[in-house]
Amino acid sequence: MRTARFFYFTLIILLTAALFLPSSSAQDYTRWHLPEGAIVRFEKGGIRDLAYLPDGNRLAVLSEIGLWIYDVHTGEELDLFTDLGTKQVWNVMVPSPDGRTLAAASDHEVALWDLQTNKLNKLLVGHKDRIYSLAFSPTGETLAGGSRDTTVRLWDVSTGELKQTFVGHTERIRFIAYSNDGKTLACTAWRDNTLLIWDVRTEERLKAITGHTERIESIVYAPDSQTLATGGRDAKIRIWDVRTGKLLKTFSGHTDRVGSIIYSPDGTTLVSGSRDKTIRMWDVGTGKTIKILKGHTRDVDALKYSLDGGTLVSSGYDGTLRFWNIGTGELLKTFTSHRFGSRSLAFSPNGKTLAISRGNNTIVLRDVQSGQIVKTLTGHTDEVLSVTYSPDGGTLASGNRDGKIRMWDVHTEELLKTITAHTKGARSIVYTPDGKSLVSGSWDNEIRLWNVATGHLLQMFTGNITAPDPGIGVKAIALNPRGIQLSSIGF
Repeated sequence: MRTARFFYFTLIILLTAALFLPSSSAQDYTRWHLPEGAIVRFEKGGIRDLAYLPDGNRLAVLSEIGLWIYDVHTGEELDLFTDLGTKQVWNVMVPSPDGRTLAAASDHEVALWDLQTNKLNKLLVGHKDRIYSLAFSPTGETLAGGSRDTTVRLWDVSTGELKQTFVGHTERIRFIAYSNDGKTLACTAWRDNTLLIWDVRTEERLKAITGHTERIESIVYAPDSQTLATGGRDAKIRIWDVRTGKLLKTFSGHTDRVGSIIYSPDGTTLVSGSRDKTIRMWDVGTGKTIKILKGHTRDVDALKYSLDGGTLVSSGYDGTLRFWNIGTGELLKTFTSHRFGSRSLAFSPNGKTLAISRGNNTIVLRDVQSGQIVKTLTGHTDEVLSVTYSPDGGTLASGNRDGKIRMWDVHTEELLKTITAHTKGARSIVYTPDGKSLVSGSWDNEIRLWNVATGHLLQMFTGNITAPDPGIGVKAIALNPRGIQLSSIGF
């Protein structure tokens, strides 16, 4: 008789494996700056931020792993910095106007990194919680940081001294922006739907703009500093008069939240990226759409112009960097090496292959020894949350956000079977030791046992009933080696 035990706690697992040593001939970025004991790096980490460096030939890309430097013409990896002075994960970065310094923020510190010497210059402290946004003043003499501690803090870049602290929001600060004349600073918080504009010199709050009905997702000043654009969760872009706080225009066209906006260098065009997977170019004077750029398969979350203004680079939750010709809207090239949020990993029973679920609704199978992708499983209609091999290694099962379980032949890449398993995401799946049954756990707070051959439901457990939220769901499940006892944990 199988028994089910249910627990509620948070579990973090750090898994390291060194089953096969890689060949010494492949000395590329997969071996750069590895943590102690690691032998190879399979992924580059999801993109958190990006910026052109002032020479126009290099692109800095911040990921969960570190700071990557690319040749923008060839896509070649030029360098990787995995320690910018703090051991915590970096959330956001910004280069100084002169390109000599890179500021990168962690949970509550800002590291200033000298890009000429590749050395840490100084650490800026003062925030009490995670930092979400950074902005250099136009002269590069001051750096502003916005934090979960609800404050905006300004530091003297040359000395590292904390100069000013702005207090006014009641929620975490998500976005900050300097005006191009350096006189005002705009900031917006997580859920208060308010845009605050400050006089940098006097620390006076000039305006509190409350015209948004939903969360503000992006802000940018026009080049003349007289107007300010905001992108909202309501899919709208609004243009504001900085002096009066008056709403001047509203741009409509996107069908989902606007997560990134940027002005062209001459201020006549506004470019926006959205969760609807598109990039729109707008005529600022008329509010009309000029072009719609399509190619991303998930949210577009960052946009940057090249220094000459002729190229736009975009990044998305699909893990790609895409370069666009501004004049024609043509997609020039795509870098595909970054992936956002690998949800699950599974070694094949012989240890030679690693299955990785990616944020673009695919699963890649990598050869552990070489690090190369040997197969890609496509056909999912939503995010892949979990993967597991059958005991004989011939089948890979995947659990999806849409609640379905899919079974794949790993040799032919053929989709063998689809089970409509849960009403919410199938967060964890595992085969029984004999390979005849499959157990799935879901955000719908249920654990189900399936017949692999027929796809029929054999048994259902309702678990994690002691969780504070009864709908919090099953995060992980495990069977003991004999398959006679099942354990699970809540999310």
